[in-house]
Amino acid sequence: MPCNPHVYSLCNFTSVAIGPHLDGSLFDTSSFLIDRPTQLSAVFRFDFTTTTWEYHAPMLTSRRSFACAKVLDSDQIIVAGGGSRHTMFSAAGSRMTSVERYDICRDEWVAMEGLPSFRAWCVGFFAGDVEEREFWVMGGYGQARTISEVVSVDEYYQNAVVMELTNRNSDGMWRETG
Repeated sequence: MPCNPHVYSLCNFTSVAIGPHLDGSLFDTSSFLIDRPTQLSAVFRFDFTTTTWEYHAPMLTSRRSFACAKVLDSDQIIVAGGGSRHTMFSAAGSRMTSVERYDICRDEWVAMEGLPSFRAWCVGFFAGDVEEREFWVMGGYGQARTISEVVSVDEYYQNAVVMELTNRNSDGMWRETG
């Protein structure tokens, strides 16, 4: 990766294979600088044909531990949620609901309808076909609370949220599943 491996750890990042490329976000430094974790928005692409790395437009929101998937039959990627458990962000860490779509050809990110609730350490994938696509975000954890203002307790999700994306509507609404 085009960064210092002694400063950045290879954790809490996501990668997506698209053709002869591997796109991925930069990682956080939580395992190296334990008292100063960093959520980053940097994005890199590895080209297997030239074996080189290149920088791409950063995400609109810095994040880590998020859901990510390639949109079926397109040159787009969607990222959703993310966050940290580190108390530097708050007593229980940070969580986010933001969702972004990346257009690979334009090297451009756009904001989408946010998740219905905070969700970090979740997974994402697409289901359906070209006409009726669904972006699923499953598992992870959401809101957190503290016990006696000391111990952080996470709300773990056993469900999924789904955004339907059609050719007519590329920014769908979320629905929750059981």
